Amino acid sequence: MDEINYGKLRIDVLEKLVCSRMIECNDNKTDMVRQLRLDDEGKYIRKTIVEKQDKDLYLIGIDSALHDLMVKMGRLIENGEAYRSHYAYGRHYFISNINILENGLD
Repeated sequence: MDEINYGKLRIDVLEKLVCSRMIECNDNKTDMVRQLRLDDEGKYIRKTIVEKQDKDLYLIGIDSALHDLMVKMGRLIENGEAYRSHYAYGRHYFISNINILENGLD
């Protein structure tokens, strides 16, 4: 497959590519092109997300490139404080009763 020359694409096309890959970046062309190239190379790292599900459960999404955080989640799984949910959009998702962002585990 040929490499895409993102620099020649219009802004609206770049925005659609960024949205389809669920990439977070600034709304300028330079940043979009840079982030898309990083994603092509497998170097784009998605932010860790924490969403409250119930009163004491959190859905945690971690990019697999964040090795240290994945190890910490593995320890929580071993202790019974979390379990693996699914993989989607470049993140591994876990369910936990601990908010890793508030408890300094990130």
